[in-house]
Amino acid sequence: MNAPNFHHELVKRGTVIAMEEDGLKHAEGEEPSSLDAMAAMFAFLVQNAIVSEHQVLKGLTRLHQILPDIKLDIPGAPAMLSEFEVMVRDTGCLPPKESE
Repeated sequence: MNAPNFHHELVKRGTVIAMEEDGLKHAEGEEPSSLDAMAAMFAFLVQNAIVSEHQVLKGLTRLHQILPDIKLDIPGAPAMLSEFEVMVRDTGCLPPKESE
């Protein structure tokens, strides 16, 4: 946590771990999911100025870049990542979209 320039790796790895943990459970809509918990953790980190919104955005951007590889292990990853982005945006972890 003492390397702010690499906080995007925390976002990337944490999200992948949560997606792996949820797997099929997420498709079945079980609550609460690991992605919900991860979104809550990122919200806490951003609200307490431990991780910046920019680093969360950068981590999610990096996830989109490696999504084809993640999809091999987690077939539902694209849908899960889209839902996760909505969750973190709703909790204030991401800056508002330009069109908003």
